[in-house]
Amino acid sequence: MIAPLLSTRTERTTTGRGTTAAPRVAAAHQAFDDEAAERAEILREHEVLQLLLMEFLKNEDEIMKKWIALI
Repeated sequence: MIAPLLSTRTERTTTGRGTTAAPRVAAAHQAFDDEAAERAEILREHEVLQLLLMEFLKNEDEIMKKWIALI
């Protein structure tokens, strides 16, 4: 008779205290997703501020060139 194969992957469904680990894992995933979303938003804002600064500096450069041309 052939015995059924045992799964090589063992999954822990409970923690050492007998509670399920799923809520804690889900909370960790949600915290990670929230942190990633916040970081992405900060990077987008940083990018926009850099573009705004570049446009400001280009404008200042044009003003300086016109000022020098008047002299």
